[in-house]
Formats: sequence, structure tokens, C-alpha cells
Amino acid sequence: MIRMQFRWRRALCGAGLLAGLACGPAPDFALLSPTERPPPRAQLRGVIFEGYAAGTRELVVRAASAEVDPGQRLVELDSVRISFRDPARGQVRIKAERAEFRLDNDDFVLHDRVEGSTAEGERFTTAHVRYEQAAQRLWTDQPVRLYRDNLVVEGEGMEIDLETRKIRLTGSVQARVVPE
Repeated sequence: MIRMQFRWRRALCGAGLLAGLACGPAPDFALLSPTERPPPRAQLRGVIFEGYAAGTRELVVRAASAEVDPGQRLVELDSVRISFRDPARGQVRIKAERAEFRLDNDDFVLHDRVEGSTAEGERFTTAHVRYEQAAQRLWTDQPVRLYRDNLVVEGEGMEIDLETRKIRLTGSVQARVVPE
């Protein structure tokens, strides 16, 4: 198992990644001469990424496997579980079959059978969810189904503000009560 503490774009670079060591900013492959090639693709198993801000762990990403393509500056993950931690507001957890993020920023996209939950008891399902680090939000423009107790709410999209832990469904929204 490989464990790394990092900001996304700084962690996954070349041999340092394979050794599990911290590394500086990712290299700028545009500066390579025509005879130089970016590092080869790397395949990893049992990967854990930890994201920190102001010395506090905000984010933990676990994946069964990861494939790093330094040339495309892309990381693809399989069997992904993500936890956004906040002692005051509780956790938001998401799992998906696949995820990908670009090494150029701290954002990512989760695909295929996305399921999530909040500390307040809401659960949701959708086809994909995007995470925008700068805005501290998760969002999708795909149909979403939200569950809470015996209430099911469906919408054409969703946004979760990670600062406030508020969920907003977008588009045409329908709700129904499910007998217990």
C-alpha cells in the first residue's frame, strides 16, 4: 500500500511517486526537448491520498488502483472512496467505481455508480460528481436521487456546499414519501 500526504498536483510526479516520497511541483512537460520524454505511465495498487489545509487533514481518497499518465497530466483511479472530514460539521463520504483528476489542479470527477452520504443522514446516488476545490463544492448536472429517512427526492442536478454541508437539488425536483 502506498500512502502519500499532498496537494494533488504536487504528489504525483515521476519516480518520487513510485517510491512514495514527497516531491515538489510537477514538472512542466512542455519544456522538455523533442528527444526527452515524460516519465512512463505508472500503475499503483492500494493507494491512499491525504489532502491537508492549514495542517488539518481535510480529505482522504482511497483507491484499489491508480494509473498515472504524466504526459497527459492525468490520474485515473478505480474503486474509489473519498471522505471529506470536518469535526464541526461531520463527514461527507462518496464512493464510485472510477475517478480521474488532472495534475494541473486539485479538482476531480467521480464516475459510475456514484453514491454518497452526509453526517446528517442524507444519501444520494448519481452517474457522476465533480469536486471543485477552490469553491469547496461537489456538483453534478446529471439526474440525482436523494434519500433521507422515508423521503426520496429526485432532481436534474445537485450541489453540495462543503463549507456549510448544505445540499441543493437543481432542475425539476420531485419528492415522494416512501412507507416505512
